[in-house]
Amino acid sequence: MTTTPHPHHQSSDPVDLALVDNAVHRAEGLAVADPASRLADAVAAELTIHLAALITPAEYHLGAMPGRSPAEQRARDVLADSIGHARSVHHDQQTGAFTNPTARLYLLAGACRLLKNAMVPSW
Repeated sequence: MTTTPHPHHQSSDPVDLALVDNAVHRAEGLAVADPASRLADAVAAELTIHLAALITPAEYHLGAMPGRSPAEQRARDVLADSIGHARSVHHDQQTGAFTNPTARLYLLAGACRLLKNAMVPSW
């Protein structure tokens, strides 16, 4: 099980990245097959929970990132933009702003994937 710690998140449990991956894949399948179904609504709700749980550790990770070189600063900028995007998607889901169920699933899945990938070392 791959997890990422989230020191300031409300729960003491780490984010289970395998569960995030699973929800992302289910959302992408439902976005094509049946985006307006109750199952799609349930997966969207699950992704919303995962997204909220990923934002705090991503912010923590951003604060711990060095930014001395241009490449390090660019990496910080990309993560900061990803966090901003995730916050916007989370807010839109929470306020019911999404009118297209397919777009809702893809945006939630994409935001979760961005933050999940940012939390997993690529080396």
